[in-house]
Amino acid sequence: MAQLIGRLAAQSETFRSLCEDHQLAVETLEGLMARYPTNDKTIGEYHTLVKELEADIATALQRMRA
Repeated sequence: MAQLIGRLAAQSETFRSLCEDHQLAVETLEGLMARYPTNDKTIGEYHTLVKELEADIATALQRMRA
């Protein structure tokens, strides 16, 4: 899987950007959960964003396999 991700990242600026966005969203979510654990609305929004980015990454990887 790591090889596939690396290959797609090398070929696609869009995919690299998607991965960077995912990393930033995860880091932000973790920070929010640590600092503001009761802010359910914002945490929920970031959680949704992370899941959507993960789905987009999975779709891109599936296309690469085809």
